[in-house]
Amino acid sequence: MADKKPITFLKELVACQTPSGFEQEGQRLMADYLQRVGVESAFDIHGNLHAVLNEDAPTKVMLDAHCDEIGFLVTYIDDRGFLYLTPNGGVTIPTVLGERVVIQGKNGPVNGVFGVRPPHVMTAAEREKVAPNDLSQAPVDIGAKDKAEAEAMIALGAPVVIDTGWRELAGSRVSCRGFDNRIGAYVITEVMRRLADAPLTPINVALHLVGSVQEELGLIGGENAARLIRPNIGICVDVGFATDANPEDRKKQGDVKLGGGPIISTGPFYNNALHKLLLDVARREEIPVQLQVRARASGNNAYAMRMASGDTAVVTVGIPLRYMHSPVETLDMNDVENAIRLLVNFIAELPSDPDLAPRL
Repeated sequence: MADKKPITFLKELVACQTPSGFEQEGQRLMADYLQRVGVESAFDIHGNLHAVLNEDAPTKVMLDAHCDEIGFLVTYIDDRGFLYLTPNGGVTIPTVLGERVVIQGKNGPVNGVFGVRPPHVMTAAEREKVAPNDLSQAPVDIGAKDKAEAEAMIALGAPVVIDTGWRELAGSRVSCRGFDNRIGAYVITEVMRRLADAPLTPINVALHLVGSVQEELGLIGGENAARLIRPNIGICVDVGFATDANPEDRKKQGDVKLGGGPIISTGPFYNNALHKLLLDVARREEIPVQLQVRARASGNNAYAMRMASGDTAVVTVGIPLRYMHSPVETLDMNDVENAIRLLVNFIAELPSDPDLAPRL
């Protein structure tokens, strides 16, 4: 089996359609990529992808990234053959008008569009409100002549995603649908691959990779996996808010730039000892990092891992992202590579029994 370059794997991964509850297309690519270096993986009952390195070590580290992206589900087909959708995750409705979509049809992918009325037929008042805030006002046209033709192609509950893909921008910047969070899925897979492919420097901990499901619906897969694994350490790899495109956001989210390095979240929820170890590795390896303050529990799988098992110390490593939950999410590939380097070195240096509790 020929080697596959990481960038090829990433482009294939983001081309997959992986809305919440339908993540397996991307997860199977992850499993195939890991199998090339001898790492076997399997699905658990919930649909999480699970792989382990050095399974018998006493300290268990869960390296998690959710594999689902936001999307839609088909809820109704009218007599004209138009589809009506409901959000599957946190969709900002006005951003989708005029976009192309792909529906998982009964016999394969079906193309559709969120249609837009021409300005010529709208009143001045209507032109002020072109983008609706309710999907009941934004039917999808698949070209069907009536309800019967549409129903022959599409089942109720069929998943739908926006049809936008990999677009290289200036320098090392890239835009794509669904970087939240298939870029995290790519990072953890590449971290596991590099550690498995370095037999002369075996790790001291049991590393459990989890490509989790349904994070966008309430951290569901991450919580399920943490209950089964009961990790001592939980590392959540997700996207984080870049604030350089909208400077006003800095007042709430801090100063985070594309190209400034991966984000290490800091605040009361995160384990202080792990946080210090991450910063020490970044300093020693000369890896740029950025801090983003979180005063409350995180809205990602770090929360799921800490709360599910009761004795898991957690940290979050984020990829700075512009335009989150839109069809044009944008990141810097240098931040992605630096996140991989940071995590590879961090995990490789963890002792077999790290002391993470506060001292008396």
